[in-house]
Amino acid sequence: MIRNYIKIAWRSLQKNKLQTVINLLGLTVGTVCCLSILIHVIAQFGYDKQFADSSSIYRLNTIINENEDGAPSAGVSPPIAFAMKEDFPEVKEVCRVVYFGEGNDGLLRNPESDEAYYETRGYLADSTFFKMFNYPFVEGNPEGSLSAPNSIVLSETLAKKLFGSKKALNKTLVLGSGAEEQTLTIKGVFKEDFGKSHLNPNYILTMDSGGFGRRVMEIQNFATQNFTMSYLRLKSGANTSHLEAKFPEFLQRHGAKDLAAVGFSKSLSLQKVTDIHLFSKGIRNQIGTVSDINYLYMLLILALFIQLVACINFINLSTARANKRAKEIGVRKAIGAEKGDLVRQFLGESILLSLFASILSIPFTAIALPFVNTLTQGDIGYSNLLDWRILVALLILGILTGLIAGLYPALILSSIKPVKVLKSSVNLNLGNGYLRKALVVFQFVVSIGLISVVIIITQQVKFSQKMDMGFDKENLIAVRLGTQNVSEKFSTIQSNFRTIKGIKQVAGTNYYPSEKILGDMGMTLPGGNPADQTLVIYNGVSPNYLETVGTSLLAGRTLRDNDENQILVNKAALDAFQIPLDKAVGLKIIQTYEGEVDEFEIVGVTADYNFASLKEEVKPILLYNENTPDWIILKAETQNYEALLNTLESSWKTINPNTPFVFNFVDKEVEKLYAEEKRLGKISVLFTSLAILISCLGLFGLVSFVAEQKKKEIGIRKVLGASVQNMVRLLTKDFVRLVGIAFIIAAPLAYFIMQNWLQDFPYRINIEWWVFLIAGGAALIITLLTVSFQAIKAAIANPVKSLRTE
Repeated sequence: MIRNYIKIAWRSLQKNKLQTVINLLGLTVGTVCCLSILIHVIAQFGYDKQFADSSSIYRLNTIINENEDGAPSAGVSPPIAFAMKEDFPEVKEVCRVVYFGEGNDGLLRNPESDEAYYETRGYLADSTFFKMFNYPFVEGNPEGSLSAPNSIVLSETLAKKLFGSKKALNKTLVLGSGAEEQTLTIKGVFKEDFGKSHLNPNYILTMDSGGFGRRVMEIQNFATQNFTMSYLRLKSGANTSHLEAKFPEFLQRHGAKDLAAVGFSKSLSLQKVTDIHLFSKGIRNQIGTVSDINYLYMLLILALFIQLVACINFINLSTARANKRAKEIGVRKAIGAEKGDLVRQFLGESILLSLFASILSIPFTAIALPFVNTLTQGDIGYSNLLDWRILVALLILGILTGLIAGLYPALILSSIKPVKVLKSSVNLNLGNGYLRKALVVFQFVVSIGLISVVIIITQQVKFSQKMDMGFDKENLIAVRLGTQNVSEKFSTIQSNFRTIKGIKQVAGTNYYPSEKILGDMGMTLPGGNPADQTLVIYNGVSPNYLETVGTSLLAGRTLRDNDENQILVNKAALDAFQIPLDKAVGLKIIQTYEGEVDEFEIVGVTADYNFASLKEEVKPILLYNENTPDWIILKAETQNYEALLNTLESSWKTINPNTPFVFNFVDKEVEKLYAEEKRLGKISVLFTSLAILISCLGLFGLVSFVAEQKKKEIGIRKVLGASVQNMVRLLTKDFVRLVGIAFIIAAPLAYFIMQNWLQDFPYRINIEWWVFLIAGGAALIITLLTVSFQAIKAAIANPVKSLRTE
């Protein structure tokens, strides 16, 4: 029986070729969109699930009450994890990970070669790391690979980069240079591409390696130094809620004295490791880049809207051709077909067409994958298309789409009375249905709303890029010093760079503008309550830093070479301490840490400048004199950057022959701060274009229906002298009215959604009324262009053909 229905449905689709082609095009576009997003979403949900017992691995997060917004941080004090293993029987294993951080890449060198490389994604980790995270090894054995002091484990990619085709196991590797240089032994090489992880290490250095690792192991303070990522593997059946309930008493028992000394309280919470990538919105100090489940929900909703618009097209086109199928339906009913048989036939047509569109979507999605990856910053492979979950989801999507698209036409068409149809040519008068008009209004609402969203996102991105950030980002070059050995040569490098033609200013800094500053400390005014501290960001700079980056000085003087406890603060710091600008110079602020008190004298006040993204308000910052900075900042004045960079590199190599010359253009780094918004804007443009394209197909179908219904009226009006313009106006006026209704709905809806989106930006645009007027006008113009083509065709038709059957 099913086979017969498929045969009948296929023959029917062949008879209505134009309708079939348009429906197939709309459904295929919608399915490609849904499939692309679905693959991306499933890939995002796959993070950290490849590890054994991943459901029992948790990360500890910290909330410090000192933070103004109470936002949690993805890190805790170093001694906490192992203390929990001792205190709580629910904890099976623990591991601490310290991320070197963006911009703190390790300088690695094969001692058999003069080539050295700055490598990202470096970690310090306890020897228990590979008990927690089961990376497969291609050389060596994970068990005990980080137990011996000065051990390091490399990714397969890094091992090939450093040693080529030779085995890396048990060979030595040099990390850093100068006094901080370490010789390490390679104890393993792991395969990094066996699954997605929020960690994504390139190399892992044992915590027991001297230097910073040894300092981490020696820290016993339970209140401060919340920079270690601490992971717990819980025993089977452990109740996380009961365990978290013990954390306050645990902190009081171990850290009451430490917390009282710094004057703030803190709390701890558990986060499942498989939730880190998608459910970490608002958690600061993440390792690498995490996604946001709300972003994925938004993509899915947009894709489903596109698919729904395609379904609406199917409904409109099916009912538009109802008159032409009326006699077929009448004959089938006259020879005994039941209503249920006809419903199954029409549903079979829509499901068959939808499944065919699903099949077509696979090769089209494969072709579009590089573009999708660029747009979403994903790494979807062609193999993902054949994932059984994708194929099952595609089958379900095809069936559901067919049911949604075909149900209304099936019910309407199967209700036609055979007697009326077979007696004469009957006008079914389906065009006045409120449902169809509502569906068309929905299409217009989606189109107008998306056009508004695109305009507002574009405005906000441009506003952020053009806003005065408090420094001059143009023509700024940041050159990495990187190691202590190179940083100690800062004065020599600075002097050499100053002599190069095209360099206007040279300064040093630990963090260049737009780079995330990791250092902060709690401070008070003299005589202030130690329990009421203000969090202040700090950065080390050379005396001429402000002049180089173009930040103005509001009061006092700049730093000098011999300054030690003299500092600059920004206006935000004065506001936080409630210090008037005219009384700031000469005042002191105090840091108290573990019983030691340090006083800093304010010698100058800078204007506020955004050292982070404009998505964050300017925070209090102090600048102190730094003689061995991590970066050199160059203010360039040239038209030939290629020649300038070559000269800079040559000068660099005369001083640092074995250290790579690494640089960033600050304006390009600032642009990266808004990459997410730009990507969202591009995605919105794509979805808007697809929605408009599919909606135009639907309008074409609907105006065909109206012209079919009104062909005799048009013929009579033309015989009576009506002009083509009158006929076009007759056929388009209803659509103009529907655009108006959609505009009334879409404008406040888009305003509400985008107003909420803009709340994430402390510095944001005001949404202007004309944005929605442009969106509505664009929708109206597109509608008129689409409708007018079919309307003119109907208006210039020979009236004799439409009247001679009367």
